[in-house]
Parts: sequence; C-alpha cells; structure tokens
Amino acid sequence: MAQAHAAVDEGRLADARDLWMAVWKVERSQVAACNLGALSFRLGEAPAAVRWLSMCKEIMRKPRTPGERELYESRLADLARARQLVGELRVVAPAGAAVTIDGEPVEIEDGKPVPILPGRHVVRASLSGRAAVAEIDVPRGGTREARLTWPAPSEEPRAAREPGAAREPGSALEPSAARGPSVPRPSPSPPRPGPRPDVIVGGLGLSAALAAVGGVMMMATEKKEAAGRAAARSAGPSGCFRMTWPMCRESASAYSDMRAFRTVGIAAFAAGGAVLGATLTYALVPRGHAELTVSAEGIEVAGVF
Repeated sequence: MAQAHAAVDEGRLADARDLWMAVWKVERSQVAACNLGALSFRLGEAPAAVRWLSMCKEIMRKPRTPGERELYESRLADLARARQLVGELRVVAPAGAAVTIDGEPVEIEDGKPVPILPGRHVVRASLSGRAAVAEIDVPRGGTREARLTWPAPSEEPRAAREPGAAREPGSALEPSAARGPSVPRPSPSPPRPGPRPDVIVGGLGLSAALAAVGGVMMMATEKKEAAGRAAARSAGPSGCFRMTWPMCRESASAYSDMRAFRTVGIAAFAAGGAVLGATLTYALVPRGHAELTVSAEGIEVAGVF
C-alpha cells in the first residue's frame, strides 16, 4: 500500500492502479476497491471506474469520522461523474455461457448491468459449441438489454430442414438453416464507439491552457506598453525624437515586445477557441451508422450520415 500511495504522489497513476490490483488479489478490501475506482476515473477509464466504485459503495462501511465522511462523499461524486460518461448493457444469456462484448470476456454478476462506453457493441454468448450474437446500440446514460438464446437441441435439425423457418433472435443456427442455401449471411456492422472520455478531457484541458497563455500574454502586453510610455516620457517633453538616446531605445524595445506578446496572446485565444469548439462538436454531435445487407437481389446500404 505504501508503494501505491508513493506512486500516486509521484503522478504514476497507472503504476499505482497496478499495485492496488495486486493488493486486491491478495485481500478484497474496500480500500483497494475504492482506490482502483478512483484511479480508473482519473485515468479516463469510465467503465472500469463505475465497476470498481460501485463495488466500493457496496462494501464500504458507513463513515464514522469527518475524514471518513469526506472520503465517502468523494467516492460517490466520482461514481456519479463516471456514470454520466457511460451506458449500461444488461446481458441475458443461458446459464454457464461464456459472454464477450466486442471480443472481450465479461462476467455477469447476478444479472447486474455491465457499464460500457456509448456506441454500437457486439455481444456474443457461447456454450457447448453453440453461439448467439447480437449487436446493440448503447446510448450515454441509458440501459439496453441483449437477450441471447438458441433453440433446444431437438429443434435444431427440424429448423435446418426448413429453409423458410423463422430464426429466433440471437440464435446460433447455421446460415443455411435460417436463410436458405442461396442467400449469403448479412455482413454485421462494425462496433461504433462513442466519444472517448480521455479525448474530451484532453481537449478541454488544452483549451483552458491556451486561454491561460492568452491571458498571460495580454497582461504582459499591458506591462510592456506602460514601460514603453514611461521610457518615452523620461526623454523629456519633446519625446523620443533621437533614437540614439538610451531611454528611447528602451522605449522602442518595450513597444516591440508589446506587439510580439499581443500577437501570441491573440493566437492563443484563437487556438483555444478552436480546440474548445472541436471538442464540444466531438462530444455532443451524434454519430450516424450504416447497415450493410447482402442478399440474392443485391447489396443494400441503409443508415444515417
């Protein structure tokens, strides 16, 4: 634990999370779960943050001291913010089936929904050589259900002999059993990932940094302008009509710096505004998706662009 705390103090958040994961494997304590959730949230991994912070909330004892109460409220606040970045997918599959989402294995605990990034995902369940696949669009802050089933073994041969038999949604029949021997199986659409939280956070941070640089440059501009005027006044009532005078050279140098600082400040403000606009567009503008269907009559493309 001391090494994990030291890694956090040094800014090595990924190393700190690995150390807390090692602690969790040895002892499943609330301290490990809460720290894993908090570090996942700070690393921009919202689904993992929701899983760990939800577990932290379940096993964390009621706060007894002001310090414990402050820590408890901090964990709940992180959980609420992480949930705003994800959706939830409730998977209903036969008992004992291995479930994957986008090829990654997941554990379904007592029917609890799985936190997942918004977008289109492929859910697959497999058991004893059979498989069922479904594609689900999960919105930000919403919950969707993927129900994966297949026919009983006694019904599969009959379905295979009847080309016109209806295929149960999510079943794992062969293409010839569901669509006939002459119709190819439709090509599934690839997953449509939603906006990445780390990109959004990075864009907002870069925009704020550029705005700060612009503000600093504008303050420096005012100081240089004041210095230039003061140097010019020190040359006398006639001003700087001879640039060979030291105070006149100082005034000219100050005005030159003022123009350079002002140019950099304006450029920083413009770049910050552009980054902010691009980040908000990336985060808020919905993305369309396309469906590709291959049949005996030809190829059909449908979607929103």
